Amino acid sequence: MNDCDFIVISQADIVKYNEYSKLPIDRIELFRDQVFPRMVYFKEGFHSSLDLINYFQFGKFFNDANDIERRNLLNIWNLPGLSGIHLANYLLKYGIKTRIVNNIDAEWDIFCEFYENNTIPPLVGISTTFFLSYLEIKRLSVKLRNYDSGMEIVLGGAFINEQAMNNNVASFEKPMRKHKINYIVHSFNSEVNLKDLIMKKKRDEKIDEVYNMAYIEHGDFVNGAFKTTEVEWNNPVLNEVSALWDMLETPFLNHTMQMRTSSGCSFSCAFCSYPQTAGGFYTMSCVNVEEHLIKILNITGVNKIIFIDDTFNVPIKRFKELCRIFSKFNFEWFSFLRVQYIDDEIANLMKDSGCRGVYLGVESANDTILKNMNKKASSIKYLKGIESLKKCGIKSMAAFVIGFPGEMEETINENIKFIETSGIDYFTLKEFYYMKQTPVYRDREKYGLSGIGSNWLHNTMDYQRAADIKIEMFKNIKNSIFIDADTSLWYLAYLYDRGFTFDDISEIQKAINNIVLDELDGNYDDNSAAIDSLKDLFPYNIPCLK
Repeated sequence: MNDCDFIVISQADIVKYNEYSKLPIDRIELFRDQVFPRMVYFKEGFHSSLDLINYFQFGKFFNDANDIERRNLLNIWNLPGLSGIHLANYLLKYGIKTRIVNNIDAEWDIFCEFYENNTIPPLVGISTTFFLSYLEIKRLSVKLRNYDSGMEIVLGGAFINEQAMNNNVASFEKPMRKHKINYIVHSFNSEVNLKDLIMKKKRDEKIDEVYNMAYIEHGDFVNGAFKTTEVEWNNPVLNEVSALWDMLETPFLNHTMQMRTSSGCSFSCAFCSYPQTAGGFYTMSCVNVEEHLIKILNITGVNKIIFIDDTFNVPIKRFKELCRIFSKFNFEWFSFLRVQYIDDEIANLMKDSGCRGVYLGVESANDTILKNMNKKASSIKYLKGIESLKKCGIKSMAAFVIGFPGEMEETINENIKFIETSGIDYFTLKEFYYMKQTPVYRDREKYGLSGIGSNWLHNTMDYQRAADIKIEMFKNIKNSIFIDADTSLWYLAYLYDRGFTFDDISEIQKAINNIVLDELDGNYDDNSAAIDSLKDLFPYNIPCLK
């Protein structure tokens, strides 16, 4: 018997391509914006770029495979997420043994094994970091309770925290009863509250003293009392986290881990709610970063890291010191980067310390839009930074927001010119998403901004025009390669982890984009020249999956 106290479900395959596949392709104009250019229609269904690669490399789609096969197939959620590993590392400091299920949709058999190998059923946690609605919570809760109706389930993570901020804690009662959720930990930095809950349960103590929690008393979802506990702000656990990474059980790892060295953001971009949500900007000391690196790189096979800090290269002095620390080790890394602060010296430090690729939140190449966004940047500074990265051979992916207040056809043309001439290797496009918890919401009257979320209108553009522009840019840009904005940097790092070179990735993605271009023109032929061009990139004699 190999007992554990807690099982954390770190990720799930949240994009349900089979649901899109049920929609009639002859009515594509009704849902085109939802599927193109992020998906491909093939074999009478919609698929991700990775799943198209699966078909031509392995002869099978992800959803058609069993659990063991799914772990060998390409799926972005098979890339080890940070939430599960971070929680397990944090909880181990307090003697709490955690089992990590990285992607429940590829590891259901492993979850069942973990759950059964306990004298007392462990608490099961679901991270909602990437969830957009309660639909995914419903799907997972049904699956878990069909397996064991008495299972105790706790939710936490970004979606839950957002619901608490935008609505209130009392709003959790209905979904908790409906989806049979025992506990919700709703704080932004919820590790300490989860730890307290687990410790209280282990000691059979009352849980009403655990901060930032909602729960259904006695697990009675019909008649049990809905209760909430006192709310208290938690600073992020950074320097307080022990480096115990190499003591964790992580069989799902290949070569890449994710890590953060800071929390929050020192900027205040007008479209972003993160600085307010995070409550400030916090950093891990450089000494602690080195300590964690030593332990992470002590894990067999791990030689790549994705740093997920939102503001990784600011402050500049700290970033230079981090690069010098990285140079002591033999690993490759990817990160998010504010390219306006990059020069030749810093780019060379990055190169020498193992940097292979970066995500650049450019957002716009028009200085007026950048000012409206409060980006603290200019197109000239962007170009200089990209030039420095280019000289050092560091791959760059630039992200653009389409339709921010002030956006016009002229500003879009500047974006197109920038993408075509700046030297960026890859680009992503996403329509402006309008949220209440953002600075631009406070300036809504200035811009004539109305609506919410993905349904908005302002003085110079509306959402539908932004969606159309995204398609037009995808069709017309030739000198950089489009990557889906929802997978972006992780897509590059994941394929690189799986042994693809950047040349491989570029050729494959260009071929996939050509298929989408065909489909935008109404050609859904599975034997098209574009499909054949992708097929030709893979050998025909690859054996069946192991």
